[in-house]
Amino acid sequence: MIKTIRKIRRPSLRAIAKDTKGGAVVEFALLAPMFFVMLLGVLQVGVYLQNYNAVQSLASDGARYVMVEYQKENTLSDEQIRTVLLGEAVNAPYLLDSDRLRITVDRSGTSRVNGAIEIDLTLSYVTSDFLPIDMPGATITYSRPVWVVT
Repeated sequence: MIKTIRKIRRPSLRAIAKDTKGGAVVEFALLAPMFFVMLLGVLQVGVYLQNYNAVQSLASDGARYVMVEYQKENTLSDEQIRTVLLGEAVNAPYLLDSDRLRITVDRSGTSRVNGAIEIDLTLSYVTSDFLPIDMPGATITYSRPVWVVT
């Protein structure tokens, strides 16, 4: 028995260059990783901006709370102020993670306003990231002075 071996015909480079079948798949394979990286970057920036605005608003609301309580002649300790701010931080509209939030209440400095007590509220928050790369989160620090009269 004589076996006939067929010669497999390989296409020439010119024929490969003219072939457009599967071009969309190749283009998608090249562009999809960049698209997904950009999408994750936009989402990460959105999370950072939400965290920044939440920390800033929480500091302002905390300052407002302290001023109102002192106007009602309720003297608050540093721990009470810290506890109230921490309680507000985990609820809407802030939705911050209490494990990543550090609140410092400081009365040690001299007041810049005569006859008033200056209370400095400093909030530091380490942002969360959802990227698959293990990177440290950015730290947002916001400080707000409050002047109250006792």
